[in-house]
Amino acid sequence: QPCFNKVETLPESNLKKAIEELASKKDIDFPLKELYQIDGSKRSSHSNAYMYGFCNNKRIVLYDTLIRQNTEPEIVAVLAHELGHWKLSHTLKNMFIGAAQMLAMLWLFSRFIGNQELYESFGFKEKKNATIIGLILFFYIYSPIAHVIGLLMTMWSRKCEFEADEFAVNLGYAPFLRSGLIKLQEENLGTMVPDWMYSAYHHSHPPLVQRLAAIDAAGKKAA
Repeated sequence: QPCFNKVETLPESNLKKAIEELASKKDIDFPLKELYQIDGSKRSSHSNAYMYGFCNNKRIVLYDTLIRQNTEPEIVAVLAHELGHWKLSHTLKNMFIGAAQMLAMLWLFSRFIGNQELYESFGFKEKKNATIIGLILFFYIYSPIAHVIGLLMTMWSRKCEFEADEFAVNLGYAPFLRSGLIKLQEENLGTMVPDWMYSAYHHSHPPLVQRLAAIDAAGKKAA
């Protein structure tokens, strides 16, 4: 990303101190090494923040749009949500699920590629068919399975989002997470109330209204 954007160390400020205190909380213990800000406004008003790194060498990057559009407590609350994903091992779980899905698909393909009857059912009578033909036919057959898996992965992703929201709420950031998510939705021009069926299949994040309701419920539970 430094090839396309200007990345700078986040200057000393109350925001930096608050983020460092968040990362060092007993309930999180995130091994934060560096804090950066990136000129995301160069291309878009879209706000974002992300983390990267291996083992005990982690970094957090904030978009300048996020810093400009949100208050300090709101930014910390949004990062508490993101750190919740890390603490609850959502990324690691997604990697294992993705790897298992890929291995299962490759196994099915290995069973398909040498099955002459399947080729013949599509009109290919030759004893030896090009591998590309088998690949195309396999993906036609696999397509319904892929749609089902896609729906299940969307459901899983939404569950992770609710869990990360609840994690931030349990740390005491409910009101700031609520207002921060509303601002992010407005600035990123997201649909407030999408069609529930379309959203259930296509959107990896729950609609804002559902997230706010879950935050309020988690806040009452934690109180």
